[in-house]
Amino acid sequence: ACMLSPIIASAQKERHGNLFQMRPYTLGGGVEMNIPVGDFDRVWARNFIGFGADFTYPMRRLPFDAGFGFGYAAMGKKGAAVTVQSSTHGALPGELTVKSKVMSYMGRLRLRPITGRVSPYAEGLLGLRQFTTLSNVDLEDPNAADISERRANAVTVCYGWALGALVGFGPKSQFYAEGRVERTWGGRVSYVDTESITIASNGEVDYGTLSSATDMVTVRLGVGVKF
Repeated sequence: ACMLSPIIASAQKERHGNLFQMRPYTLGGGVEMNIPVGDFDRVWARNFIGFGADFTYPMRRLPFDAGFGFGYAAMGKKGAAVTVQSSTHGALPGELTVKSKVMSYMGRLRLRPITGRVSPYAEGLLGLRQFTTLSNVDLEDPNAADISERRANAVTVCYGWALGALVGFGPKSQFYAEGRVERTWGGRVSYVDTESITIASNGEVDYGTLSSATDMVTVRLGVGVKF
């Protein structure tokens, strides 16, 4: 019995050590609904749809995954037919489109103690959120280059938490479906009021801005792969 004790202890230690070493990497993404909260809801007062993606890797002997996520959502756009002046081609007709969007770049620390077919998790989030508005003139003349311009840009720090679950399917549950809810708090920024955008026939763009905190709830449904 005395001789077997070290062997048993070693086997138990190895089995315990491999418990988290066998945790997989994950790469997933899906469709997101972004719901403004508080001051952001009072000022913006509209939901916006986008997509999100993330990558996580296991921290080996700890029940945590670390990773990075990206989110994109369209806040609104407006387009109109215009005629712009070119020094080389003269007056050129085209279509001018102004688009406003919000992008998130978020680091995450995920607690995922269960690694079975169903794996619930909780996350802490910290990163940046960017509000930007771009205009693009798509010219009808194939010999003329399109004209793109950044009209507005603002970046704020954001942080929060998320709850979700991975549900495995396929061979050895290599693939998974995911549902998650995020609650994030963001700083106060100014961004383009897409409903105020006006486009003149000569391509001049005018717009108003709004200012608010940028707290949100984000709901995602998606799929991914473990490897």
